[in-house]
Amino acid sequence: METEAPVAQKKINLRRPDIMETVQAQVLSHYRSELVERIRAGGGVLSAGNMTVKLAKEFGFCYGVERAIDLAYAARRYFSSASPDTPIYLLGEIIHNPEVNDQIRNMGIKIISPKPTDAELARLESGDAVIIPAFGTEVGTRKKLEEKGCVLVDTTCGDVMSVWKRVRQYSKENVTSIIHGKAMHEETKATTSQARAYGSGHYLVVFNLDETDDVCRYILNGGDKREFLEKFKGAYSAGFDPDIHLQAVGVANQTTMLRGETEEVQRRIRAAMVQKHGALEIENHFRFFDTICGATQDRQDALEKLLCEPMDLLIV
Repeated sequence: METEAPVAQKKINLRRPDIMETVQAQVLSHYRSELVERIRAGGGVLSAGNMTVKLAKEFGFCYGVERAIDLAYAARRYFSSASPDTPIYLLGEIIHNPEVNDQIRNMGIKIISPKPTDAELARLESGDAVIIPAFGTEVGTRKKLEEKGCVLVDTTCGDVMSVWKRVRQYSKENVTSIIHGKAMHEETKATTSQARAYGSGHYLVVFNLDETDDVCRYILNGGDKREFLEKFKGAYSAGFDPDIHLQAVGVANQTTMLRGETEEVQRRIRAAMVQKHGALEIENHFRFFDTICGATQDRQDALEKLLCEPMDLLIV
């Protein structure tokens, strides 16, 4: 029985000058703040009466978020002109910002689940436009959308895709990905799906240093497998066996986690592997690549510097 050939993806150019000129003006009108500009013009400080407002040196949307917003607006602009009847959908939220997502809705873009239900998929037709958010989407979700013949507007952040590249490599080498992040976060879900790219890869998500220490203890001493799996329920791949799949591991991260904590996660796991297998064998049992988002780090550093100054209230 012959299978139906996948629908070829339609290529559209959202970066045309005529589109982007309009989009950038629209984005500026929606998100420009005269107050923030005044504070920046004053060197990051604005005083009025007995109140002083200080602004972190790095503040606002990062380049990945700006790109995602630009592409979402550009998709609306493009289809309004080229194909006004084409529905445009967004998988979940474009970013975690209620104001931005409200603006997206107000432009007539329909928001569906990050992992669309069968009913939502059934409503989609070939040629419908679907925006993939800055966090990315799971491999299986993307495949289903491609099979439906949807036009994908992929706004996935480049730093997120760098993490995907690493975990796919781990998967190819039968190395388990230990991912520092929040197991239920959209970005981490997308990353864990990449860890299964070659079918034989596995993953385990650790949220903090306490969970990292639990993993290190199991690497060194073993333990009650059932208890370990129960503790990490919902945070590991199907078929994950800590007795087998913690023999060779590679660390990756959700790009918005604290840099210092991710570095400590990898340091502790590496130390456990050295203690277990010896320094001469470490390359056969441990991998790590720096996948921290530079923009996230800049904002974390700016906030830490701001916190060194006296203040009565911090607004995030």
